[in-house]
Amino acid sequence: MVNKGWQLRMKRKVERLFKGSCNRPVQGIEKALIPLGFKETGADPLAVAFEHPVMELYLEIELGDARCVHNYLLVTFDEKNKKRRKFRW
Repeated sequence: MVNKGWQLRMKRKVERLFKGSCNRPVQGIEKALIPLGFKETGADPLAVAFEHPVMELYLEIELGDARCVHNYLLVTFDEKNKKRRKFRW
């Protein structure tokens, strides 16, 4: 069971990384996430996905031109799983 207070603090740290990051290269953010405990779980030309297994957080970074940050989604594993179940056939 994850401590919700710690989880919330981690979410705030990650959100600070993205403040003003729109249209900036994603490499700096990727390098900052690793010491926080995030692990890259997937990548394609349009998005990069990370998970924090201890804090149970999922992060997806949408990429624009030249692999710059376009948008991001930061949710708990519970939220991610609920959304996936909702859209299953």
